[in-house]
Amino acid sequence: MKKWISHNQGTFVAVIIVVILLVWTFGCASKIMSPISGKLVTRPEFTLEVDTQVKQLEAELDNLQKQAVLQFAELDRQDIIKRKLFEFASLTATQGTFNPTGIITLAGTLLGLGFGVDNRIKDKVIKNRPLPIKVTA
Repeated sequence: MKKWISHNQGTFVAVIIVVILLVWTFGCASKIMSPISGKLVTRPEFTLEVDTQVKQLEAELDNLQKQAVLQFAELDRQDIIKRKLFEFASLTATQGTFNPTGIITLAGTLLGLGFGVDNRIKDKVIKNRPLPIKVTA
């Protein structure tokens, strides 16, 4: 064998290179660095990662759209309240009279909201205060 290798060095090297290329071509799967996971992945693994990421992004986009609808509804509600206040002010200014019942209702509502906020703040302070240390003798 050694004698054959010595007489056919070019053929021997070519056979070794062909064997290495065949093993590399058929034995090793092509891999890339995934931008999603940062790992080396094959084509099917990369396809799965991309599909999973697309589904997650679609779900996030759907949630964002639902939240936007809720926020727009809240904006509409606030705009309606402002419009009613402006209508009340313009009615009072143009007629020169004011509705005492409307003023009392508005004042009562504002005071009620103030009391509610104040109670929530007090509850929070009471909940977060340190408890007194009991000394046992």
